[in-house]
Amino acid sequence: MINRIFALLIRYQNIALGSMPRLISIFYWPTVQILFWGFFTNYFYQINEFNIWSSLNVILSAVVLWDVLFRSQLGLSMSFFEELWSRNLPNLFITPIKDHEIIIGLLMISFLRTILGLTPAIFFANYFFNFHLFELGLYLIFFFFNLTLIGWSIGLLVSSLVLRYGQSFEELAWAIIFIVLPFSCVYYPLSSLPEAMQTFSGMFPTTLIFEEMRSLIFNSHMNLINLIKIFFINIFLLLMSSLFFLFILRVVRKKGIMINQGE
Repeated sequence: MINRIFALLIRYQNIALGSMPRLISIFYWPTVQILFWGFFTNYFYQINEFNIWSSLNVILSAVVLWDVLFRSQLGLSMSFFEELWSRNLPNLFITPIKDHEIIIGLLMISFLRTILGLTPAIFFANYFFNFHLFELGLYLIFFFFNLTLIGWSIGLLVSSLVLRYGQSFEELAWAIIFIVLPFSCVYYPLSSLPEAMQTFSGMFPTTLIFEEMRSLIFNSHMNLINLIKIFFINIFLLLMSSLFFLFILRVVRKKGIMINQGE
C-alpha cells in the first residue's frame, strides 16, 4: 500500500512541479495575498480624511471595474477552451470561418458574458450599499471600454499559450489577472507602493485607469493626457495579442498540434 501511495505522490508531484504555470500559482498566491492586503491597509489608513461613503464608493467602484477586466478576460478564455476541451477546433477550420472571425466571435461572446455577469452585481451594490456606479457619467463608458480591451488582450494571450503549449497553461486563465493585481493599484493609489515599484507599476494601463477613477471620485478631475495614453496603449495591446493569436493558429496547423488538444 505504501508503495502505491508513494507512486501516486510522485505522479502528482510531477504534475504540480513539472509545469511552470502551476509552479507559479503555487508560490505566487500566498505572496500576492500579503502584498495586496498590505498595500490596501496602508491606503485605508490614509483615506481617513475622506468621509466613509466616499471611501466605500471608491472601493466598490474598483471592485466592479476590476471585475469588468476579469470577466472579459475569463469570458474569452473559457469560450475558447470549450472548443479545445470538446475537440471542436479542427471542425471549425474545415468550415468557411476565417481566423479573424473566430477572434471577433470570441470578443463578442466575452462582452455579452461580462454584461450579464455584472448586471446583478451592480444592482445588489446599489440596493444594499446605496452605490451608484453611473454617477461616473460618460467616463464610466471609457473605463468599461478600456478595461474590456485589456481583458481581451490577456484572454487572447492566454488562449494562444494554451493552444501552443497545452493544458498546463490553463492555470494562467485564473492566475494571470491576479499576478498583475498588486501592481495595478486597483484598491489603493500608486503612492501606496514602495518607491522602487512605482515606476514599474506606473507603466500598467490598469494603474492609469484606476488612478484616474479615484481622481474623478475624490477631486472631480481627470488628466486628459492619461486618458489618451490609456486608449492608445490598449488598442496597441489588443492588436498585438490578436496578431499573436493568429500566428499561433498558423503554427499549430503546421505542426498538427491541434488534433491532440482536448480532454
